[in-house]
Amino acid sequence: MALVRGMLVEVSGLPIPAQPAPEAGDVEPMDLNGARAQLVSLDREAGKWTAVTFDGHVVAVDPRYLRELDGDQLAGYDFVLGPATDVDVVGHSLAECLASQGYAVVKLFVSADDAADLLSATKQLEDDGHFERLAVEFERGYLGRNCSAKTLLLDPSAASAPNYVRDSPLWVMDSNVGSISEILSPHSQDVLGFSIYSRTSILITKPLTADDEQRYIPAEADDGDAEGYLHTMFRRVLSLLQFVGPGEGTLRLFPRETSGREVTLRTEPHTLVLVSTAHFEYEHKMARDSLTLASFFLREPAVFSIDTVEADAEQLLRSLGSGLTPPPGEKITIQGMYCRYGGHADGSDRFWTGLCQGGTDGITEIPELRWDNTPYYDPDMSFGGAYCKHGCFGIPGVDLFDCKFFEVSVAEAKTMDPVQRQVLEVSYMALVETGYDKTSLQRKPENIGHFVGIDKDDWLCMSAAGAISLDGVHGAAGAANAITSNRFSYALNLKGTSMTIDTACSSSLVCIHVSKLHLRNKENEPMPASIVNGLNLMLYPGPFIGCCAAGMLSHNGRCFTFDKSADGYTRGELCGALGFKPSQKFDNGENMYGLVAGTFSNQDGRSATMTAPNGPAQEKCIQGVLREAKLSAADIDCFECHGTGTALGDPIEVGSFRKAMSGTDRQRPVVISSSKSSIAHGEGGAGLAGFFKCVCQVAHAEASSGLHLRARNPHLDVEGFPVQMLTEMTVMAHDNTYCGVSSFGFGGTNAHGQAWGMNIYTSRGAIRQSRDVNRTFERRLMAAPPAEITMNGDDVTEWDTTGIDPRAEANSKWKIDLDDDGVATWEKDDALEDLGEEFFIQGDHNNWEPDGFEKSDSIQGLWIARVVLGSSGEAQFQIICDGDSDRVIHPRLPRCTMKAVKIEGPAKTGRDLSWCILGEPGETYKVEFFHQDSHMSISWLRSAG
Repeated sequence: MALVRGMLVEVSGLPIPAQPAPEAGDVEPMDLNGARAQLVSLDREAGKWTAVTFDGHVVAVDPRYLRELDGDQLAGYDFVLGPATDVDVVGHSLAECLASQGYAVVKLFVSADDAADLLSATKQLEDDGHFERLAVEFERGYLGRNCSAKTLLLDPSAASAPNYVRDSPLWVMDSNVGSISEILSPHSQDVLGFSIYSRTSILITKPLTADDEQRYIPAEADDGDAEGYLHTMFRRVLSLLQFVGPGEGTLRLFPRETSGREVTLRTEPHTLVLVSTAHFEYEHKMARDSLTLASFFLREPAVFSIDTVEADAEQLLRSLGSGLTPPPGEKITIQGMYCRYGGHADGSDRFWTGLCQGGTDGITEIPELRWDNTPYYDPDMSFGGAYCKHGCFGIPGVDLFDCKFFEVSVAEAKTMDPVQRQVLEVSYMALVETGYDKTSLQRKPENIGHFVGIDKDDWLCMSAAGAISLDGVHGAAGAANAITSNRFSYALNLKGTSMTIDTACSSSLVCIHVSKLHLRNKENEPMPASIVNGLNLMLYPGPFIGCCAAGMLSHNGRCFTFDKSADGYTRGELCGALGFKPSQKFDNGENMYGLVAGTFSNQDGRSATMTAPNGPAQEKCIQGVLREAKLSAADIDCFECHGTGTALGDPIEVGSFRKAMSGTDRQRPVVISSSKSSIAHGEGGAGLAGFFKCVCQVAHAEASSGLHLRARNPHLDVEGFPVQMLTEMTVMAHDNTYCGVSSFGFGGTNAHGQAWGMNIYTSRGAIRQSRDVNRTFERRLMAAPPAEITMNGDDVTEWDTTGIDPRAEANSKWKIDLDDDGVATWEKDDALEDLGEEFFIQGDHNNWEPDGFEKSDSIQGLWIARVVLGSSGEAQFQIICDGDSDRVIHPRLPRCTMKAVKIEGPAKTGRDLSWCILGEPGETYKVEFFHQDSHMSISWLRSAG
């Protein structure tokens, strides 16, 4: 017998235990008699074959003790995949087996150590809480009939995967699944009739125990999940199930066609089964201690192109809008926006809707979840407490934090300043909108900068006061302001400049200015993007007491900006972030919210006192931005003031603003407001909050009002100056406009920033997109909410969708209705289908040879055929258009006995999708097919002959 590489052999007759091969490492000799193995290589010098046993041992064996395995010894396996398998030969044979048999059983080589490590890793994943239960509606598709389990969808190579997963055999098993896909792909189209486009991540399943029923509650299925599941199930062409063990179970395969036979397979550990979904549905009965890995091979997703868009001509053909052009030169685009501001403004949309459009007041009394303010409340300042009991606590649940996502240990998270937690979460949301994510950055770091503006260190002060303990290895980093910005750069693998800036109330607007300078600096490694965060948290009563002692806070608990009752500001809590990128142009198709038109920062120098505002310095700051953006004062229609609501600060700011804006004649008044009347004074984060609002205003071409303005402060010098202090929202004069904000630190550092944008949100601004109707429609279609899915039981073939039907044939045409709320409804355009002039019936009653329908003489569009039932008392049939076997009219369900089910086609399909008539053997039925315009119907009734 000639031994060759890749041969499957049995070891027999060994007089002594076999020696391991050198590459096996430190392994003791073992008795291999009776072991099955695959030959890998021949050591001619030693005269021995290196072989790998089915249980993964690498050994060296004399050829005298090897004999080729016969078919009986490989019973139950269709293929054996080992390290010396010829993948080209196996790939074609595997495809042929799937085509003819509908399934293939494959034996894998897995060592006992790898199997133990695999079970250990999944046990740790379960202990760490990664497993969950699928929605009941999805279990049949993912797990098989009548099966429920605890599951985990895992990509072992993902950066977010725990380290112990990447070091475990799970990574190898995932690679093996990819290898099988690659083995099959060259042969699948020719042999199986489809191309393998992609595969799903590994789905790990473990049976539910009695104790798990309460722990693992089925997930709720929303429309988005259901739509994804629906399309996955109809794209699935092969199911791969790998049985890890240690227990065995059974796999029952149920044929899709009535003529097929049911198959029962043993789920032996370290085997896998490939199942063709066109042939079988399966039921997997798992042993109590079993582990299964599953993956689906998918066909190409549906691809559509927009042909004709019909819309309101008046809406689309009006003028494309007007206004000022973007600033010249390189643009700094705003591509990411996320915030947590008062009034539950979680995100820019909620901020705009609630606080800017709705006039929501986000200020409340100090919540007891922060601290009990009763011992500190001192309205008469009799014992040195705080006369103020209000603030804008804009971040409920400030103690909550997703530490696992940022790979921060629980121990470290406990001592971490909540400021750092908020920066991580909010800055990441802006980073994602800017076009980057954690997974891609772990693979390839970017020179992205991160700048944080903050002027408080409550956490450190609480530690000094004994309110919290920062002892331990993580304490120092957990409370250091420098780490506030650095931790985000570390967690996301960002290589750009990272700094925390404290210039008091102007901190975060100064950050935007510094960020802009870094983005435009091309002398060293260019910075492709930057994230700027401005925040303020109120964690303990100390700053309230100190500010009240200085008389800085409002006695009435609000920022009465521009009002005569203004007597101080109200403290606010917030966290907001913006993502910036340099660009040569503004293109809203790239999800740009607007542009940074200009920024500037300066200092008061030696003014009346170190903390007193300085009008001339503020005026110079505004003029510096106008010069940079090549603007005149008349170009500015809207202005966001610092506007803290103090008796001294507001008049000085308005005075300097008036001087800067009075250089040229104005055709329209300039409108001004301040967000602090809604969300209070965010101190170190206030400047970015104001700029955030500016971006929202230019993107909507609307100016938001302030609150609490009843009687104007008489010290505001606005006589003869065309200014309007807003008490309600107003529309700006143009679709394209500028809006600026000032911010002043009490140490004398001033900052000003101007935003430019075009109306990208309201119906007034949508006109500009009429130049490319199809592109506009595509963008809105992509932004549409998930389709509405009607889940008719757990059989996905019976589900209905208002979206694109995954069962749609290639080259079919659809009508898409996109309503005013952005909801898309898809409907097949049957009127556009040319069914032909003649129709034929084929089925098991005529050996699937087409017979012609007879055209009705009395009813237009009615076609009639007769079917005689065979000995089984049933007949399956389909309708053929013009005798073309690739143009089949059929039901959407296999072996369909219902006349009212949705009719599909004409398209190429298998015989399984057919109607089925049930009756008595020998009975004759009249089949009536009606087709007129876009209407089709099918019916049958018993006939005398």
